[in-house]
Amino acid sequence: MINKIKLAVFLEHNLMAGGSHHQSLNAVNLMRTFSCEEIDTIFVVTEETNKIILKDIGIDSIVYRPTKFAKLWLNFISLISFDLLKYLRKFIKYNSLERFLKNYNIDLVYFTSQSGLAACLESTNYIYTLYDLCHRDYPEFPEVRHHRQFESRELHFRRVLPKALAVLCESALGKCNAINRYGLDHSRVHVLPMSPALNIRAPSDEQREETISIKNQYKIDSDYIFYPAQFWAHKNHIYILQGMKWLEASYGIRVSAIFSGSDKGNLSYIKEMARQLGIYERVRFTGFVSNTQMRYLYEQSLALVMPTYFGPTNLPPLEAFALGVPVLYSDLPGLREQVGDAALLLDLDNPENLAINLKNIISDLSLRRRLIESGFKRLTEIDSPDENRQVITSIIRKFLRRRRCWG
Repeated sequence: MINKIKLAVFLEHNLMAGGSHHQSLNAVNLMRTFSCEEIDTIFVVTEETNKIILKDIGIDSIVYRPTKFAKLWLNFISLISFDLLKYLRKFIKYNSLERFLKNYNIDLVYFTSQSGLAACLESTNYIYTLYDLCHRDYPEFPEVRHHRQFESRELHFRRVLPKALAVLCESALGKCNAINRYGLDHSRVHVLPMSPALNIRAPSDEQREETISIKNQYKIDSDYIFYPAQFWAHKNHIYILQGMKWLEASYGIRVSAIFSGSDKGNLSYIKEMARQLGIYERVRFTGFVSNTQMRYLYEQSLALVMPTYFGPTNLPPLEAFALGVPVLYSDLPGLREQVGDAALLLDLDNPENLAINLKNIISDLSLRRRLIESGFKRLTEIDSPDENRQVITSIIRKFLRRRRCWG
């Protein structure tokens, strides 16, 4: 009888993916501290850079890197009909991914991000991480509409979610949406909240010793608000530019803004709008920044301002909470529940609302202190590694009992 299962934990996104990479890394680190005599865990990366990153936090990993032909084959079999696949199985028993897993006697895979590889698993059980279903929440945005992205996401989720051993969502609303939209069993969908990035929670020796003046580095002569986000349309950078203009026109207060993140197609539009509004000289576009600099960008800012449409949860508010930075956040379902009363909520239909909130945190020091204290408290309520381990333990132990039914 089988008394132990072999678990493969996958880390796929590279560092340039931003929040999704950090969140995957948090999940991997959680499994590193996972202690269960019934589980033998290996860590798998799909990029060499992730192997180095895991080594730095004390995790040895192996690399799964299919050839170009294998990638094409994996994409092909994830799309073809069952009858055609059954026929092809007469000639090719396993695809490259399942052959890799069988070489290591893997019983169960934990995908720590929204993985495309899950669609390629025919016989191996898996746990799937579901970040969001924003293509259903806001289908009008180009990043989930153009190039048949909506159809691609729908096809993928309908393939991988119903047959997952368990689906991990980041909030109660995310769980509810997954169940309602894809007909999932309530007992197979679990909530595993986000946590601040590892480098935010536990800064390196380099981060502790190094001192960076953000204002000097970026030649800023006023307080600045900070927004770490890729330049997707749904990130709503335009709202911040309009709010800055309102703040100056209505209250005579000039602030700067620092935007970090890579271009996903909307950067040139944001730059042009900043020029048209006459505030381009007060906006800095940093591109991708190091973990060390990211920490200082947060700590020296007036506030984190995150007017995103997508959720229902996001990582930057938790990082701001951890670093004692006030948070201004979208007043939308799921997002408002994530922060509770620890943030000022933004009416995304009214940029003047941002100007009012910024004026208040600048002029009212007691409000600023309250937000910081509430942020620390809210983070302790959300960030519970022990509870997250219990969720994973329960899923795996239930699987082990059923796994003993076959050889």
